[in-house]
Amino acid sequence: MKLALGAAVACALVAGCMNDPSYFPGPASLEVDGKGMEAKQTLSLFFRTPSASEQSSLDNLSSQRGYPVPWLREDRVHIELRYTITNLDDTEASFLLNVDGASEFARYDEDAVAAAFVAADMDAPSPRGLFQVRPPAQALAPQQVLQGAILEDDFREMELDLDAMGRWMAPNFPAVLLYRSDAGGAQTAATNAVEYATTPPDLIRPALWEITPRFNSTQHMRCDFLVRVRDDEGRLWENGDAQFMPAPTTYTPTITKM
Repeated sequence: MKLALGAAVACALVAGCMNDPSYFPGPASLEVDGKGMEAKQTLSLFFRTPSASEQSSLDNLSSQRGYPVPWLREDRVHIELRYTITNLDDTEASFLLNVDGASEFARYDEDAVAAAFVAADMDAPSPRGLFQVRPPAQALAPQQVLQGAILEDDFREMELDLDAMGRWMAPNFPAVLLYRSDAGGAQTAATNAVEYATTPPDLIRPALWEITPRFNSTQHMRCDFLVRVRDDEGRLWENGDAQFMPAPTTYTPTITKM
């Protein structure tokens, strides 16, 4: 795994052909001892700032649309996260792997959501990220290794949900996180009609710029992760470019006591 991540660092720092994937390894392993304390890390993806002409075009498009159009577009930046989970214990174990994240406009942080419930004198809900990996039906055996991926379609769903909550204040954030907008069927259509009703038609959504895996387990376990990015428009950072460093607003749900 270390060799693979080392090679990935080189890939991320060397520019390739347009839309060749770039790889961003997690800064370190997420390791937990099974005593309740989760491990989490935030990985910022490296993009460049727009040039003067690009910024002018972006401003013009924003003016035409009537809302800020993102520099990093969900339909032109494609993200995948690959993970490797290792049971380091001598007994079987289960795990929880959630992913929070941020676009250039909004950040979703489970801790901030929990704090909002505490401030409203209510019990915080069970942890739920923008995405929650479905664990296998069977617990991991001692020393077992599990590999998996959070796919580009999953990240598009995260980006849709975060934008609906963070910029357009979708009224029922648990439903936004719980239901897949692309699941199909009458119930999905009805849910989408309510939860995404505040978003403008043909909305240009922002891609995630920051990714925060959060890992916990019932025993001593480790999670390594690697983020793969395909960039349609050549906006990944290269040496000599100014790095894109937005300041997104942390999403806080509106909580009403029953």
